[in-house]
Amino acid sequence: MSFLCLHNVAWLASQPATLHAPLLTIVPRVLSDGDLVWADLRGLPARETTERVRNAFTAHNAIDSSVKCGVASTAVAAEVAARHSPQSVTYVRDGYDRDFLAPFPISVLNPDRKLANLLDGTGIELCRDLARLSQEEVEVRLGAEGVRLWRLARADDARRIFGSMPRALPEASLEWTDYAIRRAERLVFVINALFGNVCEALKSRGEGAVAVTISFALANRTTIDHPIRAARATAGQTAWMRLVRLEIERVVFPDAVTGITLRVDSTSGTGGRQGDIFDRGFGSESAAEEALGQLMDDQGAVAVEPENSVHPLLDRRTVWTSVSATRVMERAHVYAASLSRSGESALTLQLLPEPRRISVTTFRRRGDEIPRTYRDEGKTYDIVEAAGPDRVSGGRWDDAYARDYFRCVVEESGLVWLYCDRRNGAWYLHGWWD
Repeated sequence: MSFLCLHNVAWLASQPATLHAPLLTIVPRVLSDGDLVWADLRGLPARETTERVRNAFTAHNAIDSSVKCGVASTAVAAEVAARHSPQSVTYVRDGYDRDFLAPFPISVLNPDRKLANLLDGTGIELCRDLARLSQEEVEVRLGAEGVRLWRLARADDARRIFGSMPRALPEASLEWTDYAIRRAERLVFVINALFGNVCEALKSRGEGAVAVTISFALANRTTIDHPIRAARATAGQTAWMRLVRLEIERVVFPDAVTGITLRVDSTSGTGGRQGDIFDRGFGSESAAEEALGQLMDDQGAVAVEPENSVHPLLDRRTVWTSVSATRVMERAHVYAASLSRSGESALTLQLLPEPRRISVTTFRRRGDEIPRTYRDEGKTYDIVEAAGPDRVSGGRWDDAYARDYFRCVVEESGLVWLYCDRRNGAWYLHGWWD
């Protein structure tokens, strides 16, 4: 038996949270759907579990003589048993769902009005009358909706009453009562041990963490939650500890720490991605990450930051130079704090790493070619309004450039930035505003 269906439990429909908690101590999943309540009985003794569920309803005064129960291997048989069987509790034997449905009128399957009229005209009154037909006969005469009804009449119910069970994400914790820690270096030692357990669990699942939360329990019985995000999903302990060392120095603890809990907030699959630095084309991401981690541990945490110039072209205006990771984090925190203080929202220009060539149809306006539509990656976009051209030119010989830029409003994509290279007449998508 897989499904327990209860009918006419209207009280639960208005207050589902009140009774769901005690029911979940009996069955793994419960779902309220109008005047129906579904319970998942997979792997449980049907009769004993049904009685326990009914007793739970009775204890909350949520069940009376009008409430009926249906227990079956398929959802359609359980629902018909709960709605239309004269008994208060109906058990459908395993493998006999189709036989159970056979004597019921076809109306118990809730066909739409047009299909019901068509079934009346063909003399199909009972579920057995429809079930004995072949799929080809039903599809030719009744169409797709008739095939769906035919499957239900045969107890071939593919509906997913319950979704898949979510897997618990890895977590680890450690508490101590004999002493309290105040120094960040000792906290890093404890967090490193917790990350060891969490990363092993992630590797066994073939996943990497994208975001984690470190909860610090303090001696004054309060808790500080500190979220940390990685640029890409990883199960590497070394990579996470580099982020922790940068972040832990910025956490201010109003009291000593007596416990730490490490929770994974979101994960992503790591299998199949290639290490695009050392071994393009092979699944060597973990090896590349480990090698980079060892280099950073040996040479120090080194990052890059942009240095801007006054070059007329945005894609040539920025040069990346090496700088310590600590300095980058300091600037990032200052920038984030300034954004939170300002509270203002604005569109930001997002540039593609390299301008992408596109095909454009144009029309003439005051002697200039103005974009009307453009096609990018197999999709055509209609341009509602185009402001421009903004002409930029300069340079010499191989470094020469001459571009006509247009700020275009697109119906489906917002505001995009296009330009025409006047040297060869090619059009490019340079970015968009977000």
